[in-house]
Amino acid sequence: MPQYKQVKSLETLAMRAVTAYVRNLGEELIPMYSKAFELVLPDFHMDSLDLNGCEDEYIEDDIEFLDDFEQIRELARRRRRKSSAKSTDDNRRNSITQKQLHEILRARIAILHDMFEYNVPCFLFDRLRKFLFQEIPKMVERIKQRRSLKTSQTELMSQVNVAVSLVETIIGPYLTYHNFEETPKVLQTIFYMRLKDLKGLEFLNLGSLTGGWKSDEMEPTIMLGLDNMQNLQYLSLNYDCTDNLLLKLIEKCPRLTCLDLSSSKAVTNDSVNLLLRMPSLRYVNLHRTSVSLEGYVKLLLGLKKLEDIGQFDEIGRCLEFIVDNYPNINKFALKKFCSRYVTTRFLQIISEYCPEMQFVSIFFNMLICDLTAVIGVNKLSVLHLLSCDFFSDQVRDVLAVKGCNLTHLHLEHVDQIDMNALMYISQYCPDLQVFTIYNCEMIESTSLYLQKPAIPPFMNLEKLTVIAQCDYRHLEFLWSTCLRIKMIKCGMMVPTTDQLFERVLSRNPMEHLEELSIPKSDGLTIQMAYKFVEICPKLTHLNELEGWNLIKEDDIQLFKTFVKTNNIDLNLESKRFQTTTEELF
Repeated sequence: MPQYKQVKSLETLAMRAVTAYVRNLGEELIPMYSKAFELVLPDFHMDSLDLNGCEDEYIEDDIEFLDDFEQIRELARRRRRKSSAKSTDDNRRNSITQKQLHEILRARIAILHDMFEYNVPCFLFDRLRKFLFQEIPKMVERIKQRRSLKTSQTELMSQVNVAVSLVETIIGPYLTYHNFEETPKVLQTIFYMRLKDLKGLEFLNLGSLTGGWKSDEMEPTIMLGLDNMQNLQYLSLNYDCTDNLLLKLIEKCPRLTCLDLSSSKAVTNDSVNLLLRMPSLRYVNLHRTSVSLEGYVKLLLGLKKLEDIGQFDEIGRCLEFIVDNYPNINKFALKKFCSRYVTTRFLQIISEYCPEMQFVSIFFNMLICDLTAVIGVNKLSVLHLLSCDFFSDQVRDVLAVKGCNLTHLHLEHVDQIDMNALMYISQYCPDLQVFTIYNCEMIESTSLYLQKPAIPPFMNLEKLTVIAQCDYRHLEFLWSTCLRIKMIKCGMMVPTTDQLFERVLSRNPMEHLEELSIPKSDGLTIQMAYKFVEICPKLTHLNELEGWNLIKEDDIQLFKTFVKTNNIDLNLESKRFQTTTEELF
């Protein structure tokens, strides 16, 4: 039986109702402020706007008691009286009137903001932010679609300004998470300018900002925002980080544990001295900065709690230098090792001096590295292997010893993978939960695996990704044995047909499958889509149907109608065009 859509929780319904209220308020304000430009600014042009010479207060005390539209009418009457006196400063008069309109809007938004702060529980503001991020861009699009030939650019911008200003109702101390990379572009400027009001943030991703071109211009705004972020724990500041910002972090953000400064060329070896004044740091990403090997050595020696330094190909050389020159060095707290240059000595060092190491990613070179040295990493649970042979380079021997600890295995450009290799992986890695095969050479078996499986193959596997040219027998073995699979993702070269899935589903009904992504298929029909819905009770995502060549557009529309009519909880949107979800932190 398919999974039907359930009634949303009261919390979700309340968030939708609040979002609808904000949307309806915006729809009421938009025509009001459009009319204002006819009443107050009939000859207004953006070129005449001069904000620098205006005073801070624009709404006179004697009209504050009026509602929005009456205030606008009163301003229009006063403007006509002033214009009849033949004022010599027309530009200043126009700009003041524009400011007055803006202040009226801000006053209305401020009232709504205070109402939310008093009535919406503080822990729901992050969820409300998501709803507004979906609704406000839709409002902006509707405004653009309603634009006629008679609509001036100024009037259009005033309407867009009303819609964008609605997001200010939630900007305040109750937001704990904000990621600029997930923020609609039309709203990013407001959040940049209101950073100082986000006092409760614990997670902040500022994105790429100016890309490093105008770091000095953004620095004052960011520093003003960091002044009030005493609870900040994660900060991502790519391209535009400077030493002044690091000094501000030292002073104002004592709880900071994760810092991503990648691609910030202004971060140098001297900046490492500032990082050492943040002893609570556990994650520091200095990829593509100006920090050299010397700076990384200083960082590893100074930050005793450091668990991850991001991608750095010379991390092995750093550890080797420290071990050779500091004989009394204590153990490192590193949990992640990711490098494209690895020698046997490097693996031996992390085995001996990094007892908490859990994640190892290796670009293998048979001339300088022996993979069996990985066996010494006691707590290894995530293994990424790139550019090696499964049998010739002793990957099988490594898995035979360490496979019992592995929960994640990623094989990329690994050759000699056949049915025997898959069987070895299934037996040596009984607790494997995530398995990825990416651009590997998958061949037919040259010999038979004669031993009877001691345990059911892939009995704990939950996520399987196959992006490689393979044979249908490989897929049938993988899909038929992973009884707890939750997510299946295939590449463009993976052969899929109705007959293959018929055989697979007869052995494994995939009762736990939640997401299935097949971007291209020459053998799947619309009947198989209906069968997935019928057999897989927990399926909630069936993506990329447009890439199934045997399905016509009419078939897809009928299938979508079937899903909607029967109230089936199934997402059919392509993930290639969806916004990434928030990272766990």
